[in-house]
Amino acid sequence: MIHPSSDPGGLPKTAFTAGAGAPLNAPSLEGDIEADIVVIGGGISGCSAALHATEAGTKVVVLEANAVGWGASGRNAGHVAPASKLSLDEAVKRYGPVHGPRFNEVCEAGPDLVFELIERHGIEAEVKRGGIIISAHSNSAVDELKERARVMRADGKPAHWLDYAEARRVVGSPLYRGAFWDERGGAVNPLAYLRGIARAAIAGGARFFENSRVTGLVREGRKWRASTASGSVSAPKVIIVTNAYTDDLWRGLARSIVPARSYHFTTEPLSHNLAKTVLPGAAVMTDRRRLLIGLRVTADNRLHFNGYGPLNGPDTGANVARTIARVEEIFPQLGPLRLDMSTAWSGWMAMNPAGTWKLHELVDGVTTALGCNGRGVAMGTFLGRDLARHATGAPESSLTIPFERLVKIPFHSLSAPIARLELARRDRLDKAEMELLRRDNGARA
Repeated sequence: MIHPSSDPGGLPKTAFTAGAGAPLNAPSLEGDIEADIVVIGGGISGCSAALHATEAGTKVVVLEANAVGWGASGRNAGHVAPASKLSLDEAVKRYGPVHGPRFNEVCEAGPDLVFELIERHGIEAEVKRGGIIISAHSNSAVDELKERARVMRADGKPAHWLDYAEARRVVGSPLYRGAFWDERGGAVNPLAYLRGIARAAIAGGARFFENSRVTGLVREGRKWRASTASGSVSAPKVIIVTNAYTDDLWRGLARSIVPARSYHFTTEPLSHNLAKTVLPGAAVMTDRRRLLIGLRVTADNRLHFNGYGPLNGPDTGANVARTIARVEEIFPQLGPLRLDMSTAWSGWMAMNPAGTWKLHELVDGVTTALGCNGRGVAMGTFLGRDLARHATGAPESSLTIPFERLVKIPFHSLSAPIARLELARRDRLDKAEMELLRRDNGARA
């Protein structure tokens, strides 16, 4: 299996680079230092943990193997979703009658947490409110999303089912049968957000070290020593938040997730009038197809979307033609898409069979959160906050989700080929359902 840490060094150029401000340019760790908490990983979860632990008055050190923003936190789509991928029933079944409902409530409040941090710390993160759309491409998707909207509306939440005409107006596409709209979602420049909360943590006293990969973690009395090539940090508490880029630092941790590659593209800037026809009533959109696509219009009027390419294994390049064909089918008014390939990029996210994040207390004093499954910005923020609270004395019972036993994925070495087979199966199902949708749309026309 290709490991994500083998990606080329240096920050990639993405749609977010220009608006993200200056890199941190933090030094590498030199020598041996002490801290109350050492955070391993400078992504959203790690920076959130550092910020909240620093606000609690603790001495925090963050060790990042590359540059803050090099990994998934600086390469993702920037969607701020007010939900996980679990239904309320699934959350209760997974986490129990106390943590299940709490998990859903905290997920739904996730965008508010992100936007509040941005406002409180004066972060220029290209915030876009307006909600998140999930479009329905099949009758089964219609039934599922209608029911979701009904349940949420009955609970007083700002969720709506949009019929065909309403969906066409809000999405700007004639393709779908309808859509689910949650007003609370939004979008940010994720790299700008990440750097902003990192700088807020630094302003509070946290110390950041970049290009400082942790190569060893050993207990020495009541403390843990995290060693790098040229130094070490000793602390009684350790938070590991390396997600898809998790290596063999802690035995078995990397085998609890499967890294999956995601490809991203942006068009050349659209005219102002044309840009207004894409998602005029919402900030971001995904559809309910098994092979998901996320879409948004950036601050400089580019259409940003993720597309097709190898899920794992050798990077043979994105399938640009197929990706373009799918987007042009959604938004035919854009005509032939003109991509800006200078800002095409890819990155890795952590998947697992649970379909959501997990928290683990590996041993006393060492905790971790990983398994974003495509829900990184808001959930990474509040789970990083949770681990900071636990490291500063909060009981497990107060966390959003409980710690669970670390479980290695069976036959982990076969996960990449199995994932490719599953991707091919989903692709066949999607194609069949989309063909029915095209026929129905042809009859409607």
